[in-house]
Amino acid sequence: CGTELVACLLVTEISSPLLHLREMLKELGVKDTDLNLLVDILFAVTFSVARMVCGTYVTYRTVTADNPILIKTMATSLLLVSAYWFLRILRMVRHKIGKKRLASKAAGKGSM
Repeated sequence: CGTELVACLLVTEISSPLLHLREMLKELGVKDTDLNLLVDILFAVTFSVARMVCGTYVTYRTVTADNPILIKTMATSLLLVSAYWFLRILRMVRHKIGKKRLASKAAGKGSM
């Protein structure tokens, strides 16, 4: 099951640089900017594709292969945790995009 474990590490860590960049932008005070929104969306897309598409495939291959039950349980558990965070990230992106739309509508009304 070494191949599955290496694939799992790759899939779970591919979005980490963008996650850390998000935190660095917050620390630098660049929270409600277009750059921050772009990084948030890139993080959400990377996380979603890696964990929900590739992760589902890796989990399927792990569960259907001749692996110990502990490995199969861990793969399934990781997919469930990823699904939880996927839903949280979707809500975060929806909130940020909605907030951005409200700000641009308010700016448009102020110029009339």
